[in-house]
Amino acid sequence: MPMDRYITDAEFAPAPAGLRVRLTTLLSAVVGGLVAVGLAVLMLRDPHVPGLVLALVAVVPAVLALYWLAARIDCYRLVGSELRIEFRFRTVRFSLAGLTDATPDREAMRCSVKIFGNEGLGAISGRFRSKRLGAFRAYLSDSDRAVVLRWPDRCLVISPEQHSYFVEAVRKRAGLSR
Repeated sequence: MPMDRYITDAEFAPAPAGLRVRLTTLLSAVVGGLVAVGLAVLMLRDPHVPGLVLALVAVVPAVLALYWLAARIDCYRLVGSELRIEFRFRTVRFSLAGLTDATPDREAMRCSVKIFGNEGLGAISGRFRSKRLGAFRAYLSDSDRAVVLRWPDRCLVISPEQHSYFVEAVRKRAGLSR
């Protein structure tokens, strides 16, 4: 059956934030708060501190909060023959055409090196590399619930909450055998 014949969409919640995402988010909040407090103390000690410092006291926490909101994964959605990873302000799309494998793999992020992206403030996303997977893109909230999707020319790591149902749905849409 061709992949584009699916009428209904399937929506999968992202896995709850794993330890790496929780720690990175907490560390970012603490550092951002300390920067804001430090700037506020500097302003109180010296009334001649420029207005830019005053602006930074408010801006640093606001920027971190906005980035956190933008980085969090809202859902993974299967629409026809396409996987959509939906964030608050954008959607990333991957065609399922040519998909060769979909496998749960809690070790997918082990020993990976970030090339470009977010290491865990709200989510783990971006371009990574590891010996086992080679170059890959990741959009996940919990590496213990990782699912690896492979095409002949690329690899993707995500973390739907119900990863076994997600793998089954993707395999069915891509025409892969179990």
